[in-house]
Amino acid sequence: MREPRLVIADIDGTLTVVQNPLPELSVRAMKELHARGVQLGIASGRQVDTQMKSYPARWGLDFPFDVLIGMNGGQLYIEKTETMHEYYKLSSATLKEIIDMMAPLNLNPFLYEGEGMLCQRVDEGVKASILRNGIAAREAGDISELYAHDNAKILFRVDEKRMPEVFAYAKAHPSPNYRAFLTQTTMLEFEDPRVNKGMGLLEYCRISGISPEDVWAFGDMENDNELLRDAGWGVCLSNGSEETRRIADAVTEYPVTEDGFGHYMMDHLLNHQS
Repeated sequence: MREPRLVIADIDGTLTVVQNPLPELSVRAMKELHARGVQLGIASGRQVDTQMKSYPARWGLDFPFDVLIGMNGGQLYIEKTETMHEYYKLSSATLKEIIDMMAPLNLNPFLYEGEGMLCQRVDEGVKASILRNGIAAREAGDISELYAHDNAKILFRVDEKRMPEVFAYAKAHPSPNYRAFLTQTTMLEFEDPRVNKGMGLLEYCRISGISPEDVWAFGDMENDNELLRDAGWGVCLSNGSEETRRIADAVTEYPVTEDGFGHYMMDHLLNHQS
């Protein structure tokens, strides 16, 4: 493996437990990487918005991230030029196709609208998300509002015990217009089949002149697989899914709850006792 010119990581389950601060060792590692001239980025299923751009300050870093990949690769924000690139949104017709296909399961579809969420109904899961993420949610007056405009993706929050059944149902209803995948054990998402975090990474490498071989990428779930595959060195957190651990070049010695990213960077690149 080469020393990286860019280190990029998923957020939840990789850098932090949901909405927790960035652990101390990871903060140190990022500061040292930045001081060495290594670019830094995050790649998330969330949209690139004010909240995502605020992560460095919230985590005690005094510099912005060089690249933000949002919507699992559907959005790419480049800090140096302050430019946003968007790719392959789901059409209004495809959103309706997904909603109609999933309707027998009586779930609550939602999508990102501006810097908030638009959902079929404001249920307990949506209320918890509002508190957890600090974003607003709006209930659709009619289900057709959810497919009135093209959008990067549509999501369904599902009870963990029910998810195997729901995911199997989605997989049994394939379409060339979308792909279904899990980003958490309780979150099912649909996006254009061409979109993934690896695609976003390769686009950034093409635009910025960095070879993918000079990238270290970190993730924990199946929506990180292409990110890890397309980077020169892909690392899965030890708490990651079986599939993602299998496709990774390496697995961290510690889980996210024990600052797995920070330990790995210190022990395998920065050469410090952690």
